[in-house]
Amino acid sequence: MTFTNILLPIDFSERSRAIDRYMRDLCNRFRASLTLLHVVQVPIMAYGAVDSPVVFDFPLAEIMDSAEKSLADFAATAFPGVPVTTVVEEGEPGSCIVEVAKARGVDLIMMPTRGHGRFRAALLGSVTAKALHDATCPVWTEAHCEGGSTDHLEWRNILCAIDTDHEGTQLISTAASLAATSKGSVHIVHAVAPPDAAGARYGASEFTAFLKDQARQTIGSMQALAATDFPVCIEAGRTPEVIRYDALNHQADLILIGRGVLPRFAGGLRSQAYAIVRDAPCPVLSV
Repeated sequence: MTFTNILLPIDFSERSRAIDRYMRDLCNRFRASLTLLHVVQVPIMAYGAVDSPVVFDFPLAEIMDSAEKSLADFAATAFPGVPVTTVVEEGEPGSCIVEVAKARGVDLIMMPTRGHGRFRAALLGSVTAKALHDATCPVWTEAHCEGGSTDHLEWRNILCAIDTDHEGTQLISTAASLAATSKGSVHIVHAVAPPDAAGARYGASEFTAFLKDQARQTIGSMQALAATDFPVCIEAGRTPEVIRYDALNHQADLILIGRGVLPRFAGGLRSQAYAIVRDAPCPVLSV
C-alpha cells in the first residue's frame, strides 16, 4: 500500500503546524505529492436574516487572499523539496475536506486532532469525525499522543485491529503491504465481548473462551487467505480499551483499522472508530 497524493488540512493552529516533520518524512518515504487545504468558514451572522436590520460586512475576499498567502508561505518554509499544491476554500470544513479529497484524487487525508472545549479527553474534533465518517480514502489521525507528532515517524510496529469478516482479510493484506513498504512488523488484535459481572457466575467465562477459540480459528483462516502469519492477540473487553492496551504493550507506531463494518455483536469497528482514535496512544490509519 502506497500513497501518492496526500491531503493535509491546515487551520494555522499550533497542532496543525507541528505535523510538518511527520509530513515531510511521509512524502519522502512514498514520494508523494502534498495538497495543503485551508477552509474559511463564514460566520452564520454574516449571512443575516431576511428581516435583519443590520447586515454584517464579512471581508471574505480579504480573508481568502490572506489565507492563500499564509498557506503559500507555510508550504515554502515547512516543505522544501516536496511538490506542494495549496488550496483555499470557503465553507464548512468537514464537508470541504471530503469534497476536495474526492475532486483531487487524494489517497490519504492527514488529520492531527484534539477535541475542542473542556472535555477534549472525551471528544473527537467534529471536523475529524466527519472526515472519518464520509471520506472514501484512508484517513490518518492522531489525538493525545504525548510528545507530539514526531514520536512515531517510522511505522516499525503496526497493530492491525480486525473484525472476523471479509473486511478483516483485506485489512490484514493492507497491513502486510504497509509493513513491506515501511520494513516493519505487524501484530493482529481482536476483541471479543467480555462477560458481565452477573453472567460470570453462570458460565459466561466459558462462553468467552469459546468466542476466543472461534475467533482464533477464523483469523487463522483469514491469514491463510492473505498469505500471512502474523502473531495474534485476542482479548475480552471493550474494543477501544483492548486496542489501546495492546498498542501500549507492543509499542505500536501505527494502529490500522477498517471503517466499513456496521455495528453487530462481538464486533463493529466502524461503530467504535471514534473511540479508538480518541484513546489510541499512537496514530491511527482508518481505511
